[in-house]
Amino acid sequence: MFLTRALEKILADKEVKKSHHSQLRKACEVALEEIKEESEKLSPPPDSKSDSSTLPPIKSKTSFVEADKYFLPFELACQSKCPRIVITSLDCLQKLIAYGHLTGSAPDSTAPGKKLIDRIIETICGCFQGPQTDEGVQLQIIKVGICGYLVCKEVCFGYCVFCC
Repeated sequence: MFLTRALEKILADKEVKKSHHSQLRKACEVALEEIKEESEKLSPPPDSKSDSSTLPPIKSKTSFVEADKYFLPFELACQSKCPRIVITSLDCLQKLIAYGHLTGSAPDSTAPGKKLIDRIIETICGCFQGPQTDEGVQLQIIKVGICGYLVCKEVCFGYCVFCC
């Protein structure tokens, strides 16, 4: 699963091993454990008819992962100020939004009265630090911004334009 690989990639970065990234490291580990537990609950028993590992599994509601609850590690990764980690996080956010796994429609647990999409957009826009922002980070900000607009324009268009 892409979500797992992205979290593992963030965890494997040498910057994350430093003590000032302990909160990010812990958030990634917790999210990975929760994803593992959730996938074990949802995974069907092995079937001898579906041995092909080249084809993606058939989409169904039981195998669909709602990524909204796993946003915290990506938020912390975006705040890390390390371009490699920020680029990985933004790339994953873009793909999660594009494939409908990250909708942001849930209420934001950190700010009553707001939706998670507001925090997602603030996090993405917060990666831009002015002209000195890494070019790779700038490219990812543009990609995830465009994707967010195309996928959920009715939800976030006004707020997104305001932030940009």
